[in-house]
Amino acid sequence: MKTIKCNMILILMAVFILSVVNVSAQQQPITPKVKTVIVYEEKFDKLVSKKLKESETTYDVNGNIIEDIQYKEGKIDTHFKYQYDTNNNKIKETELDLSGNIVEYSEYKYEKNLRVEKTVFDPKGKVTMKKEYVYTTY
Repeated sequence: MKTIKCNMILILMAVFILSVVNVSAQQQPITPKVKTVIVYEEKFDKLVSKKLKESETTYDVNGNIIEDIQYKEGKIDTHFKYQYDTNNNKIKETELDLSGNIVEYSEYKYEKNLRVEKTVFDPKGKVTMKKEYVYTTY
């Protein structure tokens, strides 16, 4: 009799645990992999509305921003492109002008997934600035 009660309790506990696991698995939303997001802003002035592009952001398959364009009054204001290493660390950032020409670019170096250096170059590849990051760890 005790064996039947113990088996019944074990079965009920197993059913309960499986139902909790199943419910929690069902509640996790599935996030789609976003490739591009374009934001439009629409302004209303009396009877006229004006819809302008505010920004355009493009992502890689890992969710890293690879291109970001900000608009002002529907025209490009800032434009950046980014590159990442296999650890999803940003290794290059390029600023472009309105025509798509390089204004400047930055390269980043990492040690143990910590950024240790940023070097900024002009369009011709001449170094214009360098930063060093020093960490104190436990």
